[in-house]
Amino acid sequence: MTKDLKVNFLGTELINPFVLASAPPTKDYETIKKAFEAGWAGAVTKSVVSSPLKDKQPRIGHIKYKGKVLASQNYEMGSVYTPEQWADWAVKLTKEFPDRMLYASIFADANPDGWKYLAEYFLGTGIQGLELNFSCPHSDHNGKGSIIGQNPDLCASLTEAVKKTVGEELKIMPKLTYLSHPNEGLVSRMCIEAGADAIAGINTIAGLCEINPYNLKPRLNTGGKTTAGGLSYHMIRPFGRLVISRVADAIDWKKHPISAMGGVSKDIGSIVDYLSLGANHLQVCTEVMNNGFNVIDEMKKNLLDYLNETGRTLDNLRGKALPYVTVWNNLDETDRVARISWDDCVLCEECISYCQYDAIQYNKEDLSINENCNGCGSCYSVCPTNAITMVKKD
Repeated sequence: MTKDLKVNFLGTELINPFVLASAPPTKDYETIKKAFEAGWAGAVTKSVVSSPLKDKQPRIGHIKYKGKVLASQNYEMGSVYTPEQWADWAVKLTKEFPDRMLYASIFADANPDGWKYLAEYFLGTGIQGLELNFSCPHSDHNGKGSIIGQNPDLCASLTEAVKKTVGEELKIMPKLTYLSHPNEGLVSRMCIEAGADAIAGINTIAGLCEINPYNLKPRLNTGGKTTAGGLSYHMIRPFGRLVISRVADAIDWKKHPISAMGGVSKDIGSIVDYLSLGANHLQVCTEVMNNGFNVIDEMKKNLLDYLNETGRTLDNLRGKALPYVTVWNNLDETDRVARISWDDCVLCEECISYCQYDAIQYNKEDLSINENCNGCGSCYSVCPTNAITMVKKD
């Protein structure tokens, strides 16, 4: 199976396009080792900091709808282990798993000396590169993460400082925040001009957990209080798609590949989304947190089944959706209305409640769409059987 799923990333051959993101599943040597044994192609370490902090307890929660997890949230700040410990682990992992990709995520503030200090620890460890965490969404209070990622000049200067420190020994991959939008293309280009070899994105998205409507206390709390935390999983994928598509449009993604993340799951749609928008490979976090390392088997099977079914390869899938993404001014101005295919309609009536123009009528035998239809597409989007199409207005 893995033979058909191999990916070349900056000269490193990945056994499949699935890599563990910098997150709880890469929190230490043992977890990364377990992941590699399960079949993951690579890993990005939990973000290494110069002065590790103690994790809050508890710190991870989930947002559910009808019993299914739509998003997970955590407010971890970085690794609880020292740079020295991570350097030792990096040496062990690269020796034990020479066929796997291993990048160290490093995490500092706006002072380039902090980034250079961390980068130096990983020289001579055997890893392939560094991921620069310009994107943690809940670390702005200490001058780290997404507050850096919103500043193109700062991203570029820090990238340059790290590249000068490690030279050609290590590849450099800045990790973008969703808050870089609408300047994600500019940030990417500036980082590459400053020495970056690849671009990663997106990190989690800052949010606040649910409030219990009866006792009015946050559902995720530490000692009764909560704080901003990074939201991940299905809910953030639209943000990830947007940023990755804009990055791919702005850079030469074949020369400077994109490592994409943000809601990647075992669902084939989430996998194809990013690959078709130009991603070289995918980073995964929450799917593993919620389902364990062995979910890699299902992810590989789902992707291989899709490739066999469609006759595609990873190479001719990558980037193929990009021509269909444009700016608003380039969208055509054809007048369209909704039409119903009676062969597919099951009279569920769901479209009626989604129509804000009172254009859909039900007479106990069939549905009809009247002249009130404005062509907004809401009914077309919600129809569970694809019975509604949008056609040119007569």
